[in-house]
Amino acid sequence: MKISKLILENFRGFYGKHEISFDNFNVFIGKNDQGKSSILEAIDIFIYEGKGNVKIESTDLNINAQKDEISEFKIALEFSDIPKDVIIDATNPTSLEDEYLLNENNLLEIWKIFRNGKLTNTLLRCKHPVNDDFLKDIMKKKINELQGFVEEKGIYVVDKRKAAELRKSIREYYMKKDGELKYDTIDLPINADGLKDIWSQLNKYLPIYALFHSDRENIDQDAEIQDPLKIKIEQVFKNEKIQKTLEDIANEVNNEIKEIADLIIHKFKEISTIETSIYPDIPDVSDLKWKDVYKNLGFKTEDDVPLNKRGSGFRRIVLLSSLLADVEKKTEGNEDSHVIYAIEEPETSLHPDLQIKLVNSLIELSKKANYQVIMTTHSPALIRLFETKYIKFVEKVEGESNVFDFSEEIAGKIIENLGLLPEISKVVLCVEGTTDELFLININQNIEELKKIINLEECIKNGLLSVIPMHGANLKDWINRYALKNTNVIEYHLYDRDHDEKYKEQIEIVNSRKDGSKARLTKKREIENYVPKEIIETEFGITLDIKEDSEWDNLDIVKAIQSYDKCKKMKEVDIKSKICGSCAKKITKDHLEKLGAWDEVKTWFEEIKDLVNKTFIKER
Repeated sequence: MKISKLILENFRGFYGKHEISFDNFNVFIGKNDQGKSSILEAIDIFIYEGKGNVKIESTDLNINAQKDEISEFKIALEFSDIPKDVIIDATNPTSLEDEYLLNENNLLEIWKIFRNGKLTNTLLRCKHPVNDDFLKDIMKKKINELQGFVEEKGIYVVDKRKAAELRKSIREYYMKKDGELKYDTIDLPINADGLKDIWSQLNKYLPIYALFHSDRENIDQDAEIQDPLKIKIEQVFKNEKIQKTLEDIANEVNNEIKEIADLIIHKFKEISTIETSIYPDIPDVSDLKWKDVYKNLGFKTEDDVPLNKRGSGFRRIVLLSSLLADVEKKTEGNEDSHVIYAIEEPETSLHPDLQIKLVNSLIELSKKANYQVIMTTHSPALIRLFETKYIKFVEKVEGESNVFDFSEEIAGKIIENLGLLPEISKVVLCVEGTTDELFLININQNIEELKKIINLEECIKNGLLSVIPMHGANLKDWINRYALKNTNVIEYHLYDRDHDEKYKEQIEIVNSRKDGSKARLTKKREIENYVPKEIIETEFGITLDIKEDSEWDNLDIVKAIQSYDKCKKMKEVDIKSKICGSCAKKITKDHLEKLGAWDEVKTWFEEIKDLVNKTFIKER
């Protein structure tokens, strides 16, 4: 499950009720002490109920709410991507949808209420049938109450021993009697009899939440989440196959214990004259905390120093390594658990090159089905990397925290408040995504004729050139409008032609500028079409049924690859990364000539070189 909305009510700086929408990738921007960390920590408090990385405190209640004599704060999460095959009671098959436990958006909405630093109540907010009080409270009814109702009304039920069957028949009775089910939004407490078992099952599907704070004291509790292996062990135990295996083991052990306990009780009754009962108190299998067996799991460094005792820069590099491993990891057959990475200020304690690598790895990770990413930053250098639709601006207004979705007005505020400046490089090479950047650098470094024209890596290292993956509607679009307009920074834009030339207008706008900036559409459909057919066939182990070169120029390469059984489960981002990575490194000048692309590709690098030379000469 993934978070689609966070609702805060009187939590810390958030006075009153605040709704914050979430996507697969989310970035909260703002100055320090505006409320960014509170958003990340609220989710931790919700998921782990104060037993995770963030503890609940009485001071978490908003100050103005206290003045209004409000004594509790609330945190709610709305979840999307609810698996259709979730069975919330294995012995009594039913689902959230069948039990009307989803909200008006057909999503799962859970509220948690806190008072005096403690969790006091958990509620499911749902659009529920409310024809009368009995139907409204049907989820709270014990099975004998449901059985009594169907007997009194003469309702036929397939199996009266199953609560789900009883509830289903009762709803059908009301529908027939009243002609319809009448709905209202209600809150159902999870401690009600009918909901206890449902909640214990539903709780297993909550995502793993991995919060990485910015630099802080190296205290022991940080080891619980700052070490990436802690997250990995949670993922392992969320795997359904492993859960089933452990459940079988636990049941077998419990049966052995019960036999021993029964024998002891039998002997007790034989020899004792004490008038009292004795029975074994064996924990339920569902209550066993298997991951606690591995509570000491984690990385150690030289001289057995635990990871959480190392400096923040070292820990951040380990985190980056973990994220890069996740990006490269194949997800087929490992989709049981959802993981939410929450990273505070990725710019902390990392070299600028590694900051960008970390952010790009988070962007790529968010494209995978079972990952979601949330991060905060106030770094002008990183802001340029994000799509505008993922950006939210956090700002205190009259002392109270507020979250604003991105807009033209908010773009101006971001630029004004964070002091965004132009790139220090003289030429900015703008491409659609990180795979396009990877392709250009790979062919430039591996085709000597292109490298002699201009060495991209050397220019980047020397600060003469920056490559910026735009990732769609990028914030940099807004920055360029306000900050680069009157500077000597020159841009070179290279975008895919695609099947519909959707960027044609943007290309014309750039080429009409008077600052020397230049833009091109590729002549072939996409950057992947510049990779020879035989290289792709070898790398993917397939044989593409393509006979004409003209067909290759316009082919949707990714879909063509996914049409083969062995590649069907591969994600688009993984295919593109492989084509622009290992495949691109094998391209030669001869390959490009056979594709009729050599002159075009050579022109790209000649034009980039020309722009770099012009700005360099002007600067000197």
